[in-house]
Amino acid sequence: MTRDDETIAFYNKEATTYTKQPSEVGESTRLRNFADLICPKGDVLDLGCGAGNAARAFHTLGFKVTAFDGSEGMLAQIRKIAEITTICSDFDGLDMVDTFDGIWANFCLQHVPRAELPAVLDNITKAMRADSWLLIGIHEGTETRRDKLGRLYCHHTEADLTKALEQRGLRVHSVAFADSTGYDGTPFSGMTMVAQKLG
Repeated sequence: MTRDDETIAFYNKEATTYTKQPSEVGESTRLRNFADLICPKGDVLDLGCGAGNAARAFHTLGFKVTAFDGSEGMLAQIRKIAEITTICSDFDGLDMVDTFDGIWANFCLQHVPRAELPAVLDNITKAMRADSWLLIGIHEGTETRRDKLGRLYCHHTEADLTKALEQRGLRVHSVAFADSTGYDGTPFSGMTMVAQKLG
């Protein structure tokens, strides 16, 4: 099972409080730049969507959006928008083939147990159409830990993640880093990698 039950339990319990936290994802240059890569009115997957801030933004930009998360509590925040398809599942449930023009996996894959990430990347790659785009936001490094709130974090390096994507036929176009602070107050280095599935 490609999820961590303790992490999901946190998000279910804290969904209402968590979603009240301010988020600039929907208005961010990072999201706008990614959206510009995707064909107009294309199919976008917000993977590990959380409160759905990115899903809402993609919907506003005219894309057909699917919001996918393992937490029913978090998905409840986005289900008010009927045009957005919602799926509650662990990553094993990502079983689509050639479905999406863009996949936004923004700081969700660090919650996947390290040994299970290859299977999740396989699922992501299968779900992408030829020439589609993938954004991964993840904690950079080599550490595996639980934060102060009990959530699992598996950090990944640029070299290892690049290699994993290239092995699956994805070409990395850009990598960016930014220091940030987690919900529990722990500082981390965030890495954003944008890649395209080769046609």
